[in-house]
Amino acid sequence: VNKEKAVDLYQLAADMGHAGATFNLAVCYKYGRGVSVNKKKAVELYQLAADKGHAAATNSLAYCYQYGDGVRVNMEKAVELYQLAADKGHAGATNNLAYCYYIGDGVRVNMEKAVELYQLAADKGHAGATYNLARCYDDGEGV
Repeated sequence: VNKEKAVDLYQLAADMGHAGATFNLAVCYKYGRGVSVNKKKAVELYQLAADKGHAAATNSLAYCYQYGDGVRVNMEKAVELYQLAADKGHAGATNNLAYCYYIGDGVRVNMEKAVELYQLAADKGHAGATYNLARCYDDGEGV
């Protein structure tokens, strides 16, 4: 394992325009893998990868906006980004968007929409969404 070498190579590939490498480099900066933690740099890199259509980067960027991780909290932006990643088929983003509808964070509470989104993510094999969907049925929310 050589995290520093991985960072160098991710940077090289990112400089060549590779969205996946840009995303992986963002993860390195977010968690301090092979580089010092730099959450602002991670957000910049997530944005670059998201701009290239990388769904996981879009989901991660949305999370940063939801929780103020390297940027100021902006729930409207988070919801917009979760929707964009969900539209690209990202199950995690679909689950995260469902949660926003479930609790009314950045959008109005809409239990039916939350259930619909949890179902979409569950159908893609997302275990967390499957659990959340089960809770909705168990509690009679949105079903």
